[in-house]
Amino acid sequence: MSGAMVAEATAEAVPDVTLPGARQQPRRRSGLKLRRAKPSDKQSAGRLLREALTPELADAVFGLGVQGGATGYLERLFGRTGTLWSYDLATLAEIDGQIVGLVSHAPWTELARRYRATLWAYLRVYGPLRAFKLFPRLRALIRASPPVPPDHWFVPYLAVSQEHRGNGVAKALLAGVHRRADLYASGCSLYVLAENQAAREFYRQAGYVEATTKASPQLCDLAGTNGRLRMDRRIAGGPAIRTETS
Repeated sequence: MSGAMVAEATAEAVPDVTLPGARQQPRRRSGLKLRRAKPSDKQSAGRLLREALTPELADAVFGLGVQGGATGYLERLFGRTGTLWSYDLATLAEIDGQIVGLVSHAPWTELARRYRATLWAYLRVYGPLRAFKLFPRLRALIRASPPVPPDHWFVPYLAVSQEHRGNGVAKALLAGVHRRADLYASGCSLYVLAENQAAREFYRQAGYVEATTKASPQLCDLAGTNGRLRMDRRIAGGPAIRTETS
């Protein structure tokens, strides 16, 4: 697997929306603070990363098919530096001292550069035997992930805890990403599950367009999802986004 391919094996971006049937919470943002993540945040981050991928996909791939099995592995990956999952790429959102959301973001070229360190982290965290089971699952995720333009900023994951969705946390996290991307890149990209209409609408409102569609029977067999879309946000004054279909 190339560096760019491994960089594609990242989590979904989950919107700050309340899904049908979810418990409603008061809309408040008082006390909302954003800060850089630390290794000691890994326990909260592990739960949020599982949400970012969606629990089903996270457990199918990173939990090796065990329900609830992804959280512990994602915690350990988050706590290691220099990989695709590392805390050093993440910004956290806190309300009243509680971690309620996180976003990871970096230039696409930086994520590709972390290829070898990420493979080594998988071996260290999972061990050789479990890593042998992990890599075919990663390959299915990679094959379902449309390629990203090399000059783009990329959002590997964005997640908000369910009880705090709908109060602007994801919008605040994404706005911070855009401020940096606008300075250093020609566009910003992320992945979202094709069937997640709420997420797609959230990102459209944030200025993203659907750049690719891709059928992915590997993920359907693995986790019951229809595949992933790449969504792009063009930086003001940057080149037009090329839309691809497959």
